[in-house]
Amino acid sequence: MAPLTLTTLLALSATAAAAANSEITWGAVVFTYHGEKVPALSNGPYNLSPVGANQLHDAGSMLRSRYIDPSSNASALITAAPINGLSTGAIDNSQMYVLSTEDEFISGSALAFLQGLYPPRNAVMSQEETILSNQTLQMYPLNGYQYPSINTVSPLDFNYIWIAGNQECTNYDLSQLKTMSSQVYSQEATEYSGFYQSLNQGLFSQLDPADISYDNAYLLYEYALYQYNHNSSFYNDPSSSAIIDQLSFLASQSEFGLNTPNSDGNVPAIAGATLASVIIQQFSHVISSQGVSDKLTLLFGSFEPMLSFFSLSSLSSGPAASMFTSLPQHGSLMAFELFSYPAENSSDTFPAVDELWVRFLFRNGTDDANNLVSYPLFDRGNEEVDMSWTDFVAGMGAFSMNEVSDWCNACQSATLFCQAILYDTQSSSNSNGSPSTPGNRKKDAVSPAVGGVIGAVVTLAVCAILAALLAFLGYRIDRHGKKRSGSAAAADGPAGIAGLRQSNSGGGFKGAEKLASDTDLALKDGAGASVTRHERTGSWEMTQNPTRAGLERDVESGKAVSSANYARRSEDGLGNVNPFGDPVKPLDQV
Repeated sequence: MAPLTLTTLLALSATAAAAANSEITWGAVVFTYHGEKVPALSNGPYNLSPVGANQLHDAGSMLRSRYIDPSSNASALITAAPINGLSTGAIDNSQMYVLSTEDEFISGSALAFLQGLYPPRNAVMSQEETILSNQTLQMYPLNGYQYPSINTVSPLDFNYIWIAGNQECTNYDLSQLKTMSSQVYSQEATEYSGFYQSLNQGLFSQLDPADISYDNAYLLYEYALYQYNHNSSFYNDPSSSAIIDQLSFLASQSEFGLNTPNSDGNVPAIAGATLASVIIQQFSHVISSQGVSDKLTLLFGSFEPMLSFFSLSSLSSGPAASMFTSLPQHGSLMAFELFSYPAENSSDTFPAVDELWVRFLFRNGTDDANNLVSYPLFDRGNEEVDMSWTDFVAGMGAFSMNEVSDWCNACQSATLFCQAILYDTQSSSNSNGSPSTPGNRKKDAVSPAVGGVIGAVVTLAVCAILAALLAFLGYRIDRHGKKRSGSAAAADGPAGIAGLRQSNSGGGFKGAEKLASDTDLALKDGAGASVTRHERTGSWEMTQNPTRAGLERDVESGKAVSSANYARRSEDGLGNVNPFGDPVKPLDQV
């Protein structure tokens, strides 16, 4: 176990002293770094490993001992600060808000964490829902497993930015490219190239040599750490610990430079700015509900929001700077607690805003030696780890990004919700002559996209009703055949034109009976009369035409012989053409 630093001891003392004053914790917001996963440089799937699941389970168990059940405390260094009114037995999802990205290794981390926070209830319960009609008890599966409600969001959801503000942010990606092409970064890459190449034939022998460089410092560290935990050959190598330490140092140096403000502004640290906003939002819900809702907010994501927040809140320049300029370990968490110091003989009523205080705590990793410790924010001294709610809001407000539209503008993101927001803003500006604000937008207004959908649905409904009405009246849709000559063509109209035909019209024969319009139709009697046969008489198309009948007899007897010449001729009239001869040749004539 590493010795505790003076800063850590002071922070622990401050935390213990605060707890001794019988403070009441009204709410907490916790951001947790996901557990170990299959490395990105390995073959997928990139899911949460068993090691990672246990890391998050341990983190959840630790918070249970602080916020829910102090009797489950497994470490004397974890001071209890139970949240007022938070359910201690069965999970009550209405009291919590859990937010995770849709990545399997992050949402899986959230689930493992909550298994530690609210473990299975294997004790016999006698609630009405567990008692059957025959007076037997029916318990939940898996020895009383409890089912948490987890909000998993994708980049299509604007809530994604609160826990992964760097993702889908175009200007963030451009900033990274600019930093990596800078002279300082290039010099560092050249300086460390020898170290990375020395691992080419050993630890990184299974990787593409083109990937083994300082440009992939974090990915290489993730890969090496995974091998250290799962590859006995590398673990037993005497130099493995030194290699891991050096890879961790280089990865921390690279990622801290890529995720903190630079000369171009705060866009590289945008993930910390959006995280600060959701922390204020959730505490505001606690205050507005008088401590009833959102008692515990659990956020899960990657390390980028943590590094960005460390920089923006001045943790990286404070007394514990070495910790807050390095990559956090898997399962690390930072917690923000909202509490008050009640007066003597006072009830547990929610206090006034000017009586509320906020505290920041951090735990690096999940080992027993890694404790949950308070640290001062915003360049405050160690004696000021606790700050008033007003001071906390002012400090966070200096860099937080509270509006989704601000994030869209800062990132120039191409996400769908950003396109909708920018379109709505431009439309409001064009119609009103000034940019719209939440206060002057018409709540009843229908957007163009929604209006188009409504118009299309109405049009289809009207067409369907009209078609049904015409069908009821007997109309059908026909397509005429090829164009015929003479009176038949004149009667049918142009060939191929679809038209409406009423089925009760008088033209043409439709059944067994002879209609008044069938002047050339005769019904045959005698044999076969049981079957109605139609036969036209006197029509040009039938065989009773005398000219046609005589011609057919002459052809059949051989009296009529055709004198037409069907040999192939040249199109220019120069003579017959043999289809099996040479191809056409150019002909010169004077």
